[in-house]
Amino acid sequence: MARLFVSLGHTGNERIFRDVLPDHDLEFSRSGRLPEEPFDVAVLDLTTFTRLRRDLRALRRLNAPAVLPVLLILQQSQMGQVRELLGNEINEVLLKPVSSAELAARVDNLIRLRSLSLQQQSELDTAQKDRTRTNRAYKVLAACNETVLRGDTECQLISAVLEKLIELSDYNLVWMGIAREDDDHSVDVLAHAGELEPYMKHLVVRWKKNDDFSKGPAGRAINEQRPIVCQNVATDPEFAPWREAALAHGIASTLALPLEIDDGEKGLLAIYSAHTNAFTADEIMLLERLAANLAFGVSALRLRTNLQEQRTLAWNRAYRDSLTHLPNRQWVMEELNKLDAELSRHKRYAAVLFVDLDGFKRINDSLGHEVGDRLLYQVAGRLRNIAREEDFVARLGGDEFLILMRFDATDEAIAASLTPRNAVAEAAARLAQRLVEGLQQSFVDGEMEHHLGTSIGISLYPDDTDQASSLVNCADIAMYEAKSAGGGDFRFYYNDLSVKQREKLVLKNDLHRAVHDGAFSAHFQPIVDIETGQVEYVEALMRLNRQDGTVVSPVEFLQTLEETGLISRTGQMLLEQAGHTLAQCREVEPNLRLALNLSVNQLWQADLVEQLEQMLTKYNLPAAALMLEVTEGSMISDVRKVETFLERLHAQGFEIAIDDFGTGYSSLSRLRALPVSKLKLDKSFLTHVPEQHENLEMVKAVLQMSRSLNLVMVAEGVETEEQLEILRQLKCPLGQGYLFARPMPSNELLAYLLAKKNRPELAGGSGADLS
Repeated sequence: MARLFVSLGHTGNERIFRDVLPDHDLEFSRSGRLPEEPFDVAVLDLTTFTRLRRDLRALRRLNAPAVLPVLLILQQSQMGQVRELLGNEINEVLLKPVSSAELAARVDNLIRLRSLSLQQQSELDTAQKDRTRTNRAYKVLAACNETVLRGDTECQLISAVLEKLIELSDYNLVWMGIAREDDDHSVDVLAHAGELEPYMKHLVVRWKKNDDFSKGPAGRAINEQRPIVCQNVATDPEFAPWREAALAHGIASTLALPLEIDDGEKGLLAIYSAHTNAFTADEIMLLERLAANLAFGVSALRLRTNLQEQRTLAWNRAYRDSLTHLPNRQWVMEELNKLDAELSRHKRYAAVLFVDLDGFKRINDSLGHEVGDRLLYQVAGRLRNIAREEDFVARLGGDEFLILMRFDATDEAIAASLTPRNAVAEAAARLAQRLVEGLQQSFVDGEMEHHLGTSIGISLYPDDTDQASSLVNCADIAMYEAKSAGGGDFRFYYNDLSVKQREKLVLKNDLHRAVHDGAFSAHFQPIVDIETGQVEYVEALMRLNRQDGTVVSPVEFLQTLEETGLISRTGQMLLEQAGHTLAQCREVEPNLRLALNLSVNQLWQADLVEQLEQMLTKYNLPAAALMLEVTEGSMISDVRKVETFLERLHAQGFEIAIDDFGTGYSSLSRLRALPVSKLKLDKSFLTHVPEQHENLEMVKAVLQMSRSLNLVMVAEGVETEEQLEILRQLKCPLGQGYLFARPMPSNELLAYLLAKKNRPELAGGSGADLS
């Protein structure tokens, strides 16, 4: 049914029109105005047309390209007035008198013309909208492709593409997800864009389960690996689980596009629109290409990221320490080589601080490498905190670290100094002092507390060497000088140190060869009852037998032996020889006991007690036949652990003595708490006795203190009859020194004991002639 606007001068025409056109909606008007409601055909006389011509022309332009037909009913005489308007402003003309049939036919023709034009207009509008959406999809595709190419990280890439989709379209929500192979076969949303955050919070999508949440567009797109479109969420039955929430958030249609990323991983790009029938075939095709490009971009980025990670991993393996993550020796050498390369173009100065930890080996050997590794990690962090921000902190290996300080002529300290070397040296010394003090602070590892020290060597560039690569070696030599002086300090390199270092290197090689060849032997020095002359103990002392026949005392090699870690092997060799000798000597002197020195490193050997017990079992000796000597210095290194270990040794039946007493620090409360039975007074106290009154008074004080603590004192370094007589008068129980006997090999010791047994008159006298 069409709507006709009829305006004719004669009112009787209304009845005729209603009779002829009963199926149409007729609006008659004599107001001289167009009706407010739309109409399909206008039937007018000339007077009305002339009056409404301007308005009709405007209305027809608004309807264009659809046609708004105008039919004029005229007298024959009026035809000349409108002839030129036919086909333009007037579509048909009927001349009076008009038959009913002709009127109906003409009106039907015009209604069909109107209908066809409206249909064409609708098709044109649809085509135009499709072209607009397609063009927009091309723009979105191009923009997103550029975004894909510029992506730096997977998260940034996905988010940028989704944001661009929203920005360049009328979509109200987009998201990307990954199909998980979990029990629920869920789809994990990686990112989304749009203003429908509340909808996303409650979104549940699955893809492989036999339930409604797997049968929607998203689940089907993943399973079938093809685009799935829902043009109307209000009517599509597969969208039922999400319909209520979608409509509440203004979602009218949706498109789900499958993604195949890499290694078979499946994903999804979901797009939502506020309009029904929002996705055309061309648009879907372009969005498919976008989804494929997005999947390719993610795959390529993952590959690039993986390659970059592999390159970073390889670089770190080559240039970083795996434990502390500090630069390693390789990186250090490259940095030093840069100094040489830059020296010719720029005036460069530098200082290398070689940092070696004091006491680390003891902790590492006794508590295990895991504890040691955690401690090294803490040390690395503390070094970074103490060093200047611009300093290069590295780990060379083991417990050795390095700090490279770089300067140039424009640095304030260098520019203000008349002598750049002094400015660099002062800066290095200040840092070294901070390191010494900082590393003396305790390190906490769980319930344990560790104490370390450090020895630091410093070399300067270009003053100490014009080859920067030699700075490490120079600083290493200076570090050993600091360690030889007792540690806990720093030293600068100077040329004479190189000679000492070469000598130490020769000694190290000799020691390694001596261990391999078994060139270490045990010598024994008696410990004598001063009143009776009876030999109560023999102290086992290590000697190095060189190929030239000379015998070297521990004073020359003991520190180097500990630095090289050979002390444990040589200690075991000494223990074996001493046990064998004691077993032989007890056949002559059944109550003879053995005194054995334990170094700091030996104290922390995990198998020390086992070694001692094996030796006693092998030679059928009681634990009471062994007196273990521990220096004051070793006790200070970790008081609580030493106390615990000494208690364990004492519980096994071993006698404990403090060796070189007076050279370290032992509080009375500590002495009282320790399971110690002997104090061995260091030989330096008997030097110049009786000539120096102060030394004599010190000997008296220590002897009185030992008695008050119920300890037996052994006076070391007894060399003269005057010293022996004073010790008798003071009633010192035991003595040891050259006056009684020099250290001797096992065969001479056995002869010495036999001679004393067969000649009782030697008791209490000098044994120097038998040494």
